[in-house]
Amino acid sequence: MFSPELFISFLWSAAAGLLTLLGSTGIFVSLVVQRRIERLQSILEEFLELPYSENKNLAGPMVHLVRKYQMHYLFPNRPGRTILLYLDFTLMLIAFLWLTILSLSFQWPIDPFFVFQCFLMALIAGNVYLFRRLLQQTISPTGNPLFNPIIPPPYRLRSVSYLSRYVNVSVKSVLQQARFALSITADGEFRLKQELSFDDFYYFLYCKEKNFLAWGELRFNFPPDPITKKPTPLQRNMEIPLGRLTEPALEVNQEPLLMTFYIFPQGEKHPVQYDFILHKEDEGYHSRPFPEMTVQSSLVFQVKQSQLYILEGAKMLPYHDLYESTYLWNGQRYYSEKPAEGKPCRCEAPPEVC
Repeated sequence: MFSPELFISFLWSAAAGLLTLLGSTGIFVSLVVQRRIERLQSILEEFLELPYSENKNLAGPMVHLVRKYQMHYLFPNRPGRTILLYLDFTLMLIAFLWLTILSLSFQWPIDPFFVFQCFLMALIAGNVYLFRRLLQQTISPTGNPLFNPIIPPPYRLRSVSYLSRYVNVSVKSVLQQARFALSITADGEFRLKQELSFDDFYYFLYCKEKNFLAWGELRFNFPPDPITKKPTPLQRNMEIPLGRLTEPALEVNQEPLLMTFYIFPQGEKHPVQYDFILHKEDEGYHSRPFPEMTVQSSLVFQVKQSQLYILEGAKMLPYHDLYESTYLWNGQRYYSEKPAEGKPCRCEAPPEVC
């Protein structure tokens, strides 16, 4: 049998040694994670600097950077699981040693000071738990609230509202790279075309010649790659159905068609306005490239509790009063071929990758 005093000293030494090893592991993990975060931030900064070259088509480089960002973001989780397993085992062993030491040194009877001692032990246990949570999030810095503001998930890089609200970047410059275009197909469907799949914004479209109105929130939900099973953060050459005309409206040949298209990103107070001119081509209408694009300072908006409110310049939006209650940030798209009736139709057609 070991001497009780010597055995307790041995347990204290073992617990101290394990804590030292745990601290060394934490330092190693922090160095690895720091390098990873620096790399992700470097790619993110490079991505955000690209849109300022408005006169260049940077769709290819932007897609390449997003994929590169995702490659570093989706780090293999096996090393992280191994470190977490070691972390949990070490903490459990330290807790067991401490409880053993306390049980060996426990003395009867229980006095009021014992309550204070239990309170201190509870604080120590809580601190150990918080340390475990902190180290867990440090080992896996992606996809947790601690690091999301620093290294956002790759799909957030296509969010116009995110880039506008959390990053000091020009929304107009970002949208310039989307290369928006409008078309009306032979069967009367209004389609918005994007070279890059930017989303998470509210839109409002009005065509005076056809008396057509479309509005809603544009939000994409891409399925993972069928082969690699990895998420798809960004797509190229998207077509988004916005609504449909009936045959009587299609039979009236009007040219050109003038369309006003507003984009309302969260984090801004003025929308971006596009002025499209569509001409008859084959059996449908197609807009000319590089439409006029301005920041409409006469319109002031605000988003509160997932609803869009027009604070100033509401008269610039036709039939605004009839449909204001439907300006919800819920991913739904609406249209109306007879706006004066105040009856919106929901556009159920999904976006397509062409």
